[in-house]
Amino acid sequence: MWNKITTSAFLSVKNYWPFWIALSIYFLIPALRGTVDPPEKFYRIDTQIPFISWMIIPYYSYYFILFTLGCCTLERNKIILINKLLMFLCFFSYLIYLIWPVHNKIIHSHIIENPFQIFYDIVIMNYMDINAFPSLHVAISSLISLLIGKEKRNLRWVFWSWSLIIALSTFLAKQHYFYDTVFGIVLAVICFRIYSAIFKS
Repeated sequence: MWNKITTSAFLSVKNYWPFWIALSIYFLIPALRGTVDPPEKFYRIDTQIPFISWMIIPYYSYYFILFTLGCCTLERNKIILINKLLMFLCFFSYLIYLIWPVHNKIIHSHIIENPFQIFYDIVIMNYMDINAFPSLHVAISSLISLLIGKEKRNLRWVFWSWSLIIALSTFLAKQHYFYDTVFGIVLAVICFRIYSAIFKS
């Protein structure tokens, strides 16, 4: 079991290094653009959604799902396309961040002191408050889960459930607005449909 986990993590880096480079560019975005206030209509639904403090735990699990990419496939042509799709998610999102850099301060204001506060303190940084719409957490984790579900059918429910709880955690832990999550899922589904159209089996 441990060997499978470490092998998957190794292959996730080895085979998908172009994606990792694209993902790291995210940290440059705040240096290029200031933030703007989201319109009231954009976050109105979030005022009706409860804050669930423990949902920060599945939110953090996103960082682990990244290292499951290595178990998806060993076919070179599929790996190349997956890299391209993941890089598209990154750069398309970065473009939106630059055009419409909505901040997260309003949604973060719904967080109250809780037993998991240390996890919130680590992930919430004023420097990185530009990452609202769309949610890359959701887009990337959803696409990875859909891809692994297609390639490893015995694992599909595990990964579908995992990505679902990550998606729920983004707005229940008040790390993203609800519509950030919705659009992240839409982007992932579009990319998955492209992959499925090319690799039909």
